[in-house]
Amino acid sequence: MAVAVFKPEVTVDNIRELIPAEMAQAKILEEEGKLGAIKVSMARRTVFLETFADNEAGAMKSISSLPFIKLWDVDFFPITPAAGVAL
Repeated sequence: MAVAVFKPEVTVDNIRELIPAEMAQAKILEEEGKLGAIKVSMARRTVFLETFADNEAGAMKSISSLPFIKLWDVDFFPITPAAGVAL
């Protein structure tokens, strides 16, 4: 899971301007099986991106292809199955 926080200086106009390109690239990553759900909390200026990669470097490569990358500070959180879920 990638968690991206919009940098403090980013404005709504900065975001709006990149939305079409962001949506197009996100669709490509989704079709390639590299990106799943994207959840946004504008109240917290935070974006949660479900990424699929073998390691953090692979996940960062995918996320870095998104136009919003220049607006974000990104961190990664490896996700493990919930207790009781068979691997």
